[in-house]
Amino acid sequence: MLKNKFATLICFFVFGIVPLASATSVPDWLRSAALQPVKKYADDVNAVMLLDDQETTVTENGDIVTHQRSVYRILRPEGRRFATLEVGFSSDTKINYMRGWSITAKGEEYEAKNKDTLERSLTTFEVFSDDKEKILLVPGADVGTVVGFEYEQRHHPYIFQDWWGFQSTIPVEKSRYTLRLPQNWEYRASFINHADISPVESGGTYIWEASDMPRVQHEHNEPPYRALAGHAVITFFSEKAHDNTYKSWSDLAAWHARLIAGSFTPSTAMQQKVQELAPPTLPILERIKALAHFSQADIRYAAIEVGIGGLRPHSAADVFAHRYGDCKDKATLLKTMLEQIGVKSFYMPIHDERGIFTAKTPPNLGFDHVILAIQLPESSFKSPLPALYEDPKLGHLLIFDPTNDLVPFGQLPYYEQDSFALLVTENGGQLIHLPVTPAEMNTVHRNAKMSLLPDGTLLGEIEERRSGYLAMISRMYLRQSGLNDRKKMIEHFLGSDLASFQMDSFDVENADDIDKDLVFRYKFTAVHYAKNAGPLLLVRPRIVGEMAGALDSTKPRHYDYEFDAPFLRSDSVEIALPDGYSVDELPAPAHTVLSFAEYQSKAENSGKVLKYNREYKVDTTSVPVDKIGELRQIFSTINADEREIAVLKKVN
Repeated sequence: MLKNKFATLICFFVFGIVPLASATSVPDWLRSAALQPVKKYADDVNAVMLLDDQETTVTENGDIVTHQRSVYRILRPEGRRFATLEVGFSSDTKINYMRGWSITAKGEEYEAKNKDTLERSLTTFEVFSDDKEKILLVPGADVGTVVGFEYEQRHHPYIFQDWWGFQSTIPVEKSRYTLRLPQNWEYRASFINHADISPVESGGTYIWEASDMPRVQHEHNEPPYRALAGHAVITFFSEKAHDNTYKSWSDLAAWHARLIAGSFTPSTAMQQKVQELAPPTLPILERIKALAHFSQADIRYAAIEVGIGGLRPHSAADVFAHRYGDCKDKATLLKTMLEQIGVKSFYMPIHDERGIFTAKTPPNLGFDHVILAIQLPESSFKSPLPALYEDPKLGHLLIFDPTNDLVPFGQLPYYEQDSFALLVTENGGQLIHLPVTPAEMNTVHRNAKMSLLPDGTLLGEIEERRSGYLAMISRMYLRQSGLNDRKKMIEHFLGSDLASFQMDSFDVENADDIDKDLVFRYKFTAVHYAKNAGPLLLVRPRIVGEMAGALDSTKPRHYDYEFDAPFLRSDSVEIALPDGYSVDELPAPAHTVLSFAEYQSKAENSGKVLKYNREYKVDTTSVPVDKIGELRQIFSTINADEREIAVLKKVN
């Protein structure tokens, strides 16, 4: 308690926040919310949102004024973070004011005013960005405290659209959205992850309400938050501002096409570089691949985003000259370079989390990434390419991400597979469903050659080959690690399955060559791996590598289970038996076949060698919640098989 009081005093002196001189300064809407009966929630609910009240007013010139009130009740110490308000803004946005109040369980009242706000930049990967946020901290936050905030913000959007989020990671008891439109303006409300809600209308004012919204809970491998939370996209239409409104994905694509139209003029130096990298003597696919590799590897990722610069790319000539840019700059440069060899390509906004956009998503600007669709000439490729999309009008489109330099040409990052992206053409465009790489191209295969000693010591070598996205993820770690860190990474992996071991040597092959399999080789000695039981030795054929995922069996599942991408994992193990021992008992074979996955294993006695082979294949990116029982079944099969023991006996 003393520590909490001290923290509160720090807030008083550092931020200038003081207890209210008069209780009447707390607004009535906050007092009313605080007097609501306390409802019963699950023991792990940190806070509850008592009121979410958003008023949006659209002015004749297209400005949008947002007035927001929100009230929280803190239920657990972890809920204290809800006593902080963070509001983002940029050069196109003005925050008119921010205020906050709190009423503690003891009846103490505190206030934080507009002058008490802090400001910070939201620049992360950017060289410079005008994205910022204001922060307001209200003191008195403790279990039982009710906290209220109010702010007003004004901005002129590039697209006339608003957002109402009425579901959160905590329960929401009441959420209200009020819309005020000028005369002759129209709107369209599109609800996502929730049934449509009809508004109450009166004289150009529309009010929607949602009550008792359950929280979006955290589960193992659940879809992204925005793919689960109920929200609405409200689009505004006016004949006076038709350039900033759209009714379809094609309209939005046309808006993007106009926005980026002046960015694709090449420089002389760029044209010379294209001839150097992709001379006409090469096959066309090799020329495309050379330019794609240049955009991946030779253009450093860095962003300068001010205002519309968050959506409009810099010119290709500038990106080439400076050798840096963000995702949309890299895509713009590659598109321009490809045009120099007669290959068309198309700009593609996308979100880097699968599930944010679906076939039912209404047109909106919720993308956070840009990639490219490259139109491949007929007969330019012989073997199938996993990132190929067949368009009925445009033909073979190779989907390529110039930003991720760990993904080979012809493949897609796992987080973009099975996702939706906006294909932008000169005459509009469409939302398309991106392809998925087959499991056979995302593999981990371990080949173990081991020897077992009479005292139970296991020694030998494992070679592990990785391909596809599984190689990409490992290369991400390797890129950021030195030799000692790589050794620790392998030791950590072995340590999860071996109680006592010594790493004798390790080697990594093709760490930087993304067109080849990534190979790990490690030799080790594990003492007491097999357990002595009189004349018997008990040995686990599965040496390393747990394959089953995690599922909480104590709670019902609410959401689909997400895999990164389809994959194929396999182990081939040979354990040379110690002198004087033979196999007495083998684990039973395991085999489970589902509509989306298959697991099988088999242990064999081959004279002086114990052999164990297994394979786990998943053919989907997502298991629906109504098939979670099947997923539990295959996880249970894998877990049981991984613990199985072979019995060796001494031969007289």
